[in-house]
Parts: sequence; C-alpha cells; structure tokens
Amino acid sequence: MHAAALSPMAADALRALPARAPRALASTDAAPSTPLQRVQMEVVKLTSRDLQWLPALTTLLIDNVHQGATLGFLAPLSRYQALDYWHGVFARLGQHHMLWIACESEGPGRLLGAVQLSLCPLANAHHRGEVQRLMVHSQERNRGVASQLMSRLECAAATQGRFLLRLETCADSQAEAVFAHLGWQRAGQIPDDSHGAEGQLQAAALYWKRLPHLV
Repeated sequence: MHAAALSPMAADALRALPARAPRALASTDAAPSTPLQRVQMEVVKLTSRDLQWLPALTTLLIDNVHQGATLGFLAPLSRYQALDYWHGVFARLGQHHMLWIACESEGPGRLLGAVQLSLCPLANAHHRGEVQRLMVHSQERNRGVASQLMSRLECAAATQGRFLLRLETCADSQAEAVFAHLGWQRAGQIPDDSHGAEGQLQAAALYWKRLPHLV
C-alpha cells in the first residue's frame, strides 16, 4: 500500500508514533542462548475501537519484517505501509476476523506479541479457520508469548465450532519448531512460494491442527 492510501484515522495515529528507530523483533518464540524468566502477561482480544494499540502494533510489524519474518511484506517497510495495514485489519475485525495481543499485565502494559484468526465464511467450510501473522517481540522470545496467544486463539475457534485450523509459514524457519511444539501437523511444502522480506524466493510450509468439538 502507498502512503496516499492512508485514511484520516490512520494518519492521526501515525503522528503518535515515536521518531526513534524500533527495536528488533522476531515472529515467534525462538529460543535464545540463555533461558529467560517468563513475564506476567495477559492476552486481550481487540475490537475496532481499540485504536490506542495502533502505534505499538505498527512498530511490532515493522521490526518483524526487518528481522526477516515472512508476513507478506518486503523490507524496508515504512511506517505508512505498516500503519495502513493495521488500519485495514481493524476495519475487518468482527464476526469472521479476530485479533489478540499479549501485553504485560503490570506496569505500562507493554505489547509483547499479536496473532490473528480468520474464520472461513464459505457455506461448506464453517468448520475451519486460518491463523495469520503470529508475531512476538524479540526480547520476549522463549517466555511463552506465542504459546499464550495460540492457546487463546484455539480456544476461541473451538467455542465457535471451528475444529480445524490451518496456517502457512516459511519453511525451515524457527516458526516451524514453535508450531510443531504446540501440536501442529505439517501437511507439506510449496517451493518458491513467495519472496522473503529481503526479496529472496522461499518455500512455504503448510500446517494444520484439529481442535476438540466444543459446540
């Protein structure tokens, strides 16, 4: 998206963004060289009215992309592009698209990560959903952020009768280890599926998970 496509609401939120360069982020709970203490966090489902999180979400996306995460963008990703993306996400939030964030439960409530769930609206596929753009701050890796986000997402999907979930991630990435650890099954791989954040072609790995029937 181009900067000219920004809505007035997105432009107002952009002015609230810090001028300093964002800190590095990673897309999943990749394990660091030394164990880290788990943080006290809460997972919150956002609505279209929770626009106070736009600046933090924008920084989260930029840093993930600049760290090489496969999220549908190329580096360098501008703040205008990232904010415009999140503005579009907030516009879609509702019955078929959901967004959760993980944030510190104490202090200023710093953003730790985010994940989205898209429920298939097709009449013959009301039993499945798709996990999209799981992101975790690089300084919060190996502290259970991704696990907490995915647990809340899977519970919400199951309570709505969505007992089959699927997702796509970069093959041979740290994200694959995270999803395998969380009980996801690898369905296969598509070679040269998309360009990575730095422009190189890379394969996509497809995963699925069957949830309990709760409704």
